Amino acid sequence: MLPLGIHANAQDSMSLGIGLGYQQKPYAGDNADWVPLPHFEYKNGNLFIKGLKAGLYLFNTPTTKFDAHLRYDSLNFKPSDANGALTGLDRRKSTIELGVGFQHYFENQVFISTEINGDILGRSDGFNIDAGVGMVHQINDHFKVIPKIGGVWSSKDHNDYYYGVSGSESNRTGVSAYNPGSSFTPYVGVGTVIDATDNLHVFGGAQIKFLPSEVKDSPMTDRSTLSNFAIGVSYSF
Repeated sequence: MLPLGIHANAQDSMSLGIGLGYQQKPYAGDNADWVPLPHFEYKNGNLFIKGLKAGLYLFNTPTTKFDAHLRYDSLNFKPSDANGALTGLDRRKSTIELGVGFQHYFENQVFISTEINGDILGRSDGFNIDAGVGMVHQINDHFKVIPKIGGVWSSKDHNDYYYGVSGSESNRTGVSAYNPGSSFTPYVGVGTVIDATDNLHVFGGAQIKFLPSEVKDSPMTDRSTLSNFAIGVSYSF
């Protein structure tokens, strides 16, 4: 989501922590959740683990990184969490994606990042492309702020699985059939890192996604934006 782990610059490093997150969901009747957020980062040579993503740096310099990775995509729909006729729809499951990522930092601490991720469990057989630009603003020796803007392009297959309603579902439940196309979801966010000591860090972040019509028009959804917040502490070894 946000580059909150950029304080771990050592060649080999590990960071453990815990946080609390607030996450809105797009589906009607599925309320936002406050959830504990275990924090884990590990780097050994070109091998890395960052939260829900693990991979290998194929090219790795202090300013430019290119990687191949696996990541967990938690988006899912549980009919038991919905209301009314939506409770009769099929479940949409979370998945694991295979992807590649690129990040480059310029001398003025502006950075660009891109990820391409595709479903490998056969849930949707779709893929997403996330591209953004941000800046690391060093307030002082202990405090940095990282604003970022970007967007996610999602394929038709991805949207049809997570937001579409098939003809058989419509006949069974009375929910209108819906077949969305591909979409682009812009977002804005900001991350913060406070280095309380050389090893103890306080992190936080917030992001707002502006849902496109392909998502908003689905009978499964009832939001036009999605907001996420997180705060926590971590310790670097």
